[in-house]
Parts: sequence; C-alpha cells; structure tokens
Amino acid sequence: MKNFFVIVFFLPLFALSKPEIFKTGSRPHLQFGGQVGANLNYFVYKNGVQRDVSAGYQGGFFFRVTRQKAFVQFELNFLRSTVKLKNGIFSSQFGNNIPFSELKMKYHTVGIPFIFGAYAVKKPIYKLRFYNGIEAEFIAKTKATISQNNNEVYRLKREEKRDIFRPAQFSYQLGMGMDIAMFIFDAKYNVGMRSFFKENYRTQTHLFQFTVGAIF
Repeated sequence: MKNFFVIVFFLPLFALSKPEIFKTGSRPHLQFGGQVGANLNYFVYKNGVQRDVSAGYQGGFFFRVTRQKAFVQFELNFLRSTVKLKNGIFSSQFGNNIPFSELKMKYHTVGIPFIFGAYAVKKPIYKLRFYNGIEAEFIAKTKATISQNNNEVYRLKREEKRDIFRPAQFSYQLGMGMDIAMFIFDAKYNVGMRSFFKENYRTQTHLFQFTVGAIF
C-alpha cells in the first residue's frame, strides 16, 4: 500500500517534467522558392594542358525541409551554357574527319540536385547555411556548329552530336548560402563524376553557380 501511494504521488511530477530522451524537438518546416543566376563551367582537356571556360545562366525551383539546424533540399534547375573548342579535327563515324578553327556548342540542361546541410547561424531574419550532395544533370537541347578557316560554317547533325555528347552526367556539389528575410543567396561548386563530352573532347567538368532567389 505504501508503494502505491508513492507511485500515485510522483506520477504527475514525472508527467510534468518529461525526460530529455522523450523530447522530439521542433516539427519539420517546409519551404518552397525560386532562384535565378549565372554559372561558369571550367573544363580540362584530356591532355591536361588546355583549359576552357564557358559562361551561362540558369533558373529553377527548390523545396527545403528544415528541422532544428539541419535541412534537406531538392531542386529543379534549368541551365544554359556555351563551349568553344579551338583548332582541332572533328571525327565522326557518319562522315570524314573535319578540321575546324572553332567548334561551338550550346546546350541546355536540367539539373536535379539533392543536398543535405546545416545552419551555422539560424536567426529569425538571418541564416547561414552549408551543404553538400549529389546532382544529376540531363541534356535537354544542343546546338553545335563548326567554323573553318575559310569562314565556312557547318552545323552538326543529330547523329554527329551523339558522338560528342553523353545524355547525362552526375556531379558532387558543395555550397554555402545566406537567407536574409525571404531572400536567399547561394554559391555552389560542382565537380563532375564524368563529362557531358566524350573522352575525345573533354574530361571532368567544374561548374560554379551563383544564384539569388526568394522563399514564397
């Protein structure tokens, strides 16, 4: 009987002061927004000596789920970029070798990154984020033209472009960003696990992205 009264007396106190092990923290918070920006794609040729840089622009949407100081984010981005190869020979199984002074390629891609991150600073108005993840990129549209020294221009056919481009690549992404009120600012770096361009033309790609956006 004595033990019964002790349990009855202390049970309400136990309920009021829930131990830490039973505390689950704040609920997940879902955010949705859009972003636009510019990108620089840095290429290294197969011989390791030549370099090339292409510039482009991009835009997209993101979904972010936050819990306390951790978050996951899914994005859907549309990117455009231009690449130029200088003084080479284009070899195609559909035709003869074609010498060129410039091979210019414009391509549109769809990037789908899935990232994990944490807040280094999390204030009501200002937040500082760091993150990393994997991005899948798919070619949506390409245009390739060859310019020769005699000013002749040749546009590559679909079958010939398949000799140059792979349909998809995967890359590892590192980034940091700031949230100021409803506005976001991000700087991202992607290193390609393989190139869009087949080995005769390119090796690994290094993509730098600078974006601004807003949380809706």
